Amino acid sequence: MGSSIMLNGQDPAAFTAEASSRLNHYFQVDTERQAFIHSILEKLEANAKRITELELDLEDQKNSRANYQSKAMNLESEVRRFAQQVDKDSFVVVLIDGDGAKFADEFLRDPVGGAERAAIRLKQAVRENLRDTGAAHDDIPILVRVYANLNDLSKSLRLSRVIDYDEDMRLFAERFTNSRAEFDFVNVGKGKENADSKIRRMLNHYYRNMQCKKIFLAGCCHDNGYLHDLREYTGSSGDKLVLLETTPAEPAFRSLGFPILRFDDVFRSEPLGNETKHNVLPPTGPRPRSPIQQLPSGPGPIARPQPIQKPSTTNPPTQEQKQSSTPLPTSTPVSMTTSSPIQPSSTPEQIPGQPPRTSSVISSGNGGTSISYATAGGVDDLQNVTVKAPKPKKQPKVIFYNLDNYRIDSPTQHPPRTPAQASYQAKFQAIKPSVFCNDYYLKGRCKWGISCDKTHDAELTGPELAIHRYKARTSLCPAGPYCVDYDCYLSHHCPRAACTRGDMCPFYNTEKWGDLHLTKEQLQPTTKWTEGVDLPEHLS
Repeated sequence: MGSSIMLNGQDPAAFTAEASSRLNHYFQVDTERQAFIHSILEKLEANAKRITELELDLEDQKNSRANYQSKAMNLESEVRRFAQQVDKDSFVVVLIDGDGAKFADEFLRDPVGGAERAAIRLKQAVRENLRDTGAAHDDIPILVRVYANLNDLSKSLRLSRVIDYDEDMRLFAERFTNSRAEFDFVNVGKGKENADSKIRRMLNHYYRNMQCKKIFLAGCCHDNGYLHDLREYTGSSGDKLVLLETTPAEPAFRSLGFPILRFDDVFRSEPLGNETKHNVLPPTGPRPRSPIQQLPSGPGPIARPQPIQKPSTTNPPTQEQKQSSTPLPTSTPVSMTTSSPIQPSSTPEQIPGQPPRTSSVISSGNGGTSISYATAGGVDDLQNVTVKAPKPKKQPKVIFYNLDNYRIDSPTQHPPRTPAQASYQAKFQAIKPSVFCNDYYLKGRCKWGISCDKTHDAELTGPELAIHRYKARTSLCPAGPYCVDYDCYLSHHCPRAACTRGDMCPFYNTEKWGDLHLTKEQLQPTTKWTEGVDLPEHLS
């Protein structure tokens, strides 16, 4: 009889298949577990390495932080010590242009005691201002520097009857200097720009000095001479620079934003009798028959103009003739201002009660003929008359630009071969290692004045000056073709008509403007700017 063998009630084949299936499953699970354990071990090993690296980095950062903290503490200590040193040695400076700011008459008329009182009053005024603004402590040193042309200043003061003798002003300056160790009254000698150049240099020096807490600048507001220089200091934080107004300040100074103070108990608040801001007084009302007008504050009697005669045939007129003489006819009203005397400076030996002899200058209202009266001598104070021809009107300066707004220079050519070439070279070699100051010789002025490190005192003739100007024209202007300086003496493109120097030419492939060798078309001007005119003229 046929029957199948059962194993525990199951078919053996089915049981075997199930057992084999389960065994394979267990193998798969073991394989996955082993792979998982291997991956865990690899991650642990990688993390251990990373931890070791981070520990090293942390240790390095700790050391670096300790070093930086130590350096920071040292630097903070240095800063505190430096700040204490700056505050300890800080000071305030008063810069005075003595030609513009004059001490009050009460001080100048008593040169011995007045100088001491002026120094005390000035120091008190500055100290009160510092106290009011909280700018500095009470014992901060105050340095005072006065720069003036004592010769001309003394003469002006004497002509205005402020002092009796020129020596009074010199004595005042000496006593003022000796009144305090930190006070100086410096005589800069003759020269219009001497005091100005010193004031500019000292202002720049003290403004950059951190120990200088405040600068009081006096005598600069009466004209616009300092206006351009003061613009450089606008926009800075704080009120380090303070302007001291003596005579009324020009309106442009108030627009700069600097504080403007007045020390009326220290300085003269009105111009001298022989000083005016404008030499021409505009005519008012109907034109008079005799247009010569004399200012009421003149220094002394002025004789009426006499007919001009040769000195060899001139006979002294009688007092009657002097009184009946009539002024020279003129068609333009004129104003009179006092100039310097012809006779030597007044001295203590001068006759008491007799006013010093003076000369006066009368300028016509339209800038034409002027009449100069000079003392001729004698007991009657007779005076000669000199008539000067009117100066030719100065042509305004112009600048031409082409279609690309490049500046077009006027043509130039090499100076001819003359003895001036050799004499110029000799003078050039003689001043080495110095050089001729371009601004001084080609512009007629140098903003650095006596502080300039270039040569000013060598005399150049006209032909030598032409050679020097040509040499300057071979140099490229720092502003390039966009220069707007009417007085610029450099070139803004290659000045040679046919340049053969190639890449040796300074105008070849410049760093900022490329090649500055212009074609004939580029040398054609299309725009003309005239000095003093706000809008350009477009050329056809």
